[in-house]
Amino acid sequence: MNHVRLFSGSEITTLAVKDILEENNIEFILRDDIQSAISAGFGSADKAVHVFVYSQDLAKAQQLLLDNNINE
Repeated sequence: MNHVRLFSGSEITTLAVKDILEENNIEFILRDDIQSAISAGFGSADKAVHVFVYSQDLAKAQQLLLDNNINE
């Protein structure tokens, strides 16, 4: 099984995405480029937190985001 990117956004919006996925038992991985940049001493760009889901869960996860008015 491989992961595909579902969403990229701010830390705050990503928290909402995380909650929706958890409520619907969809496994995900977060990649937080903001924290990585801070650790390295650099600034960070907008949309620096990425959410990945298994490819077979992508369609369901995308629909959940649409139903909750969350977009990139």
